[in-house]
Amino acid sequence: MASLPIESSSKAMKRLAARSTVASDEGPGIVVERRGAKLRRVYRGEIEETFLLGAACSEVFTGPRLAKVLRPALEHQRLAIEKMERGESWEPLSIHTSAGFPGALTGFVECLEKNLPWTGSDWFVNVQQEGATAVWAGVEALGHLRQMAPHPKCSASRSLDVCRVGVAERSYHGTPTTALGQPAKPLWPNAPRTTGQVSYPLPPLSGEKECEEYLRKFDAFLAEHPDIGIFVFEPQWGSSRLARAWPPQLLKEVIARCQRSGAYVLCDEVMCGLGRHGEGTLFLSQAWALEPDAVTFGKSLASGTFPLSGVIVRHGSKAMWEAGIKIQQSHTYAGSSALAYLTATEILRELPGWFDRANRSGQMVRDLLGPVADGKFFRLYGQGLLWGGEFAKTVAATDLKAACHKEGVWPYIVESPSLGLMISPPMDIDEDQLREGLEGLVRVVNRLKAGLPEEA
Repeated sequence: MASLPIESSSKAMKRLAARSTVASDEGPGIVVERRGAKLRRVYRGEIEETFLLGAACSEVFTGPRLAKVLRPALEHQRLAIEKMERGESWEPLSIHTSAGFPGALTGFVECLEKNLPWTGSDWFVNVQQEGATAVWAGVEALGHLRQMAPHPKCSASRSLDVCRVGVAERSYHGTPTTALGQPAKPLWPNAPRTTGQVSYPLPPLSGEKECEEYLRKFDAFLAEHPDIGIFVFEPQWGSSRLARAWPPQLLKEVIARCQRSGAYVLCDEVMCGLGRHGEGTLFLSQAWALEPDAVTFGKSLASGTFPLSGVIVRHGSKAMWEAGIKIQQSHTYAGSSALAYLTATEILRELPGWFDRANRSGQMVRDLLGPVADGKFFRLYGQGLLWGGEFAKTVAATDLKAACHKEGVWPYIVESPSLGLMISPPMDIDEDQLREGLEGLVRVVNRLKAGLPEEA
């Protein structure tokens, strides 16, 4: 049994500036071991066991499936190390991007091509290390395309001098973040001249009349902002809106109107993509026939063990090559890890077999948490294996964490803009563990609703 002295753990956490106040040990603690969704960790000065139900969609498999997809990377690393020890040449584990890319890129691209959310041969992929820069790389790529010409579906003449970015109110891409937006003066030669972000109105959750009214409002927004050249949509939001999903037909129509106006569209599926949405495809854009111009994917594509994310762009590879345009957003080791590519290739082969499980697990979430979601104290949103719960303003984050600690369950806790929790376990979470964890969350909601003190 793995062990870690509690005192050493507390000292280490106080030196770590991450997810807690600096010099505090109030962060999520140090995990000693895990089995499936069960964690054993040092948390706030004591050993506890808890169910991990939320990991920001960063994990895809656990246990035997995780071992299976990691095995090729392990063998690659073992062989390379043995050759290093013998002083022989070896196939790189990673390589600085200025020098080249590992051979495992080939298999990854071939598998990715079989799972695109669209048809066509003029696509390309840009690889990053995490989701925020994957979105920015997508915006940069579409910005270049917008500078060259309005969207192919646009029949009207549009100015190409300015290219602003349309983002949702209250989204990860909205005005509080600096991950998007750029001054009018280019930061490098041929950089897309974005001048910042413009927030489009949030959609309704459902309702035919509400959707019709939203389209009228969105048409007015498009007319007011003809300088928006790129729109970013999350088909199903992540933590910023607690897993709310767009009404599918409404989003499809909104995207079509954006493209007819001359703008390019990026669907950010860092959170909801890779089959997690429960709709039976790798990307939700494909399941809903959204036809975006680019789509992002997140770090679970390399199991969360290795940093890998990116954006796939539907068209423009030929035009950008002829114009001599490069994608500048990058890390010096982004897309350089053979271990990440080998793992991602195995996951792309394995994932389709788990699409149905995501749907069934989503029904379990609905069955167990639905009855305690009264629409006032606690609201439930989501689908597949991506769910969010929103609490009334009377609930404090400290009380939510204390209740989760007491009930032995740990979702991804969101404190802003409203207090809530996210459920995003591995795709292959054991159904008995999922049920037990969800039952713990039911007790958390009931405990908070009853206003019980921490030690009650």
